[in-house]
Amino acid sequence: MALTTRDPLLDWLIRIIALLVVGALAFLGYTVWKGEQQARQSSLAGRAIANLEQLVQDDPQNPDYRVILGDAYRDIGSHASAIEQYDAALAVAPDNPGALSGLALVAMAREEWRTAEGYWQNTIEVLTKNQFAAQDLRLEKAYYYYGVTLMQVNEYEDAITYLKEALRIKRSDADTHYALAVAYRELDSTKNQRASLEAALAFVPSMPEANYDLGLLLLAEGDEAGAAELFRRSVDNAPGRPEPLAELEKMGPFEDRWSAAQSLTQADPEAALAEARIAFALDPESEDAARLMAQLLQRLDETEDAKAAWERVLKMVPGDPEATEALRALGSDV
Repeated sequence: MALTTRDPLLDWLIRIIALLVVGALAFLGYTVWKGEQQARQSSLAGRAIANLEQLVQDDPQNPDYRVILGDAYRDIGSHASAIEQYDAALAVAPDNPGALSGLALVAMAREEWRTAEGYWQNTIEVLTKNQFAAQDLRLEKAYYYYGVTLMQVNEYEDAITYLKEALRIKRSDADTHYALAVAYRELDSTKNQRASLEAALAFVPSMPEANYDLGLLLLAEGDEAGAAELFRRSVDNAPGRPEPLAELEKMGPFEDRWSAAQSLTQADPEAALAEARIAFALDPESEDAARLMAQLLQRLDETEDAKAAWERVLKMVPGDPEATEALRALGSDV
């Protein structure tokens, strides 16, 4: 699955709070518009951009106004207008990192990777001179996008270097961990790929791309049940994406897995559990599969997993006596 793209909304919010000036309402209006993903033709977007344009007209030497208007143009796809504003900002402040990174993002949107590479290099050079560079989230963003840009031109080892720099500033960024995983995958470094995928999921368990890719690794290792559960999580969090659903459907049909789970329950509870997990991944609304999983986990003394499984049954069937009793036996308050 493709690399995720960071949503600029959070950056907008941070910058708008920092720019508490006369034009704050214009910035806020644009943020609301961006958050709701409205078209440029919407009245709110039109008014917000018009207000930003007025701010620039009133104070053309203010590079911050120029940059934020450039960002607004960029985010609606008006790249030429965005470039004009970024260039104007640089004419006033040649080392303005917002303008440099804005030009880099426009180049990325146009798939002009070498151009983007140059702008990211300039951005990083400027930001690393900052006294507080080690905590500068603008620098973290620059390292991340520079790494992604290098991946587009197949320079994976260099990309890894810059992605790791991004993580030095913000260790909890799941997008960066996932980008690292993709780079390691392209270098056939499966061990590092898996570690990066697990790190991404530690911070954002629902990330569909990381769930899918880790599912493929588990499948290659022969862990069908683990892979099925990850594919299900990917399907649930990326509706409409065909890849995880296709992998999951290959493991079906549900009836065959459910039948296998039932037939193995007495003779081989571990094998039965694997089949039940796959069956439940194929049909997460199956109360029978959920119940059998809970029973088998309790039987195998997997206490914490058994608690979670019985809690799932209880959620599906409120007040279920078997689930209630099992949870009490496992030491949970019901």
